[in-house]
Amino acid sequence: MKSALLFERNQKSAEAQELVSAVMTSAYLLEETEISNADVSIYVEKAGGSTRDVIITITEAVGTITRAVGTITEAVGTITRAVGTITRAVGRNHHLKGK
Repeated sequence: MKSALLFERNQKSAEAQELVSAVMTSAYLLEETEISNADVSIYVEKAGGSTRDVIITITEAVGTITRAVGTITEAVGTITRAVGTITRAVGRNHHLKGK
């Protein structure tokens, strides 16, 4: 019985570490997105010259926005995996409710 409890504790510890890792990764990816949004603002401010300069600047901004969307998508995937981990942990420990 004692080994079963130790196994369950180790499993919970691993799940907790996975969740912390997922949250930290998500936070990092979202920080990267903020930097990309700042870059877009800089590109738009630079767009004050010729029509060609404006087109180049808009193209650069679109590239930055596309990268930001990719980063957000990656963060959402990480959060989704973390939610799955929590859901599985809750399901496994449901039998302990009320004890």
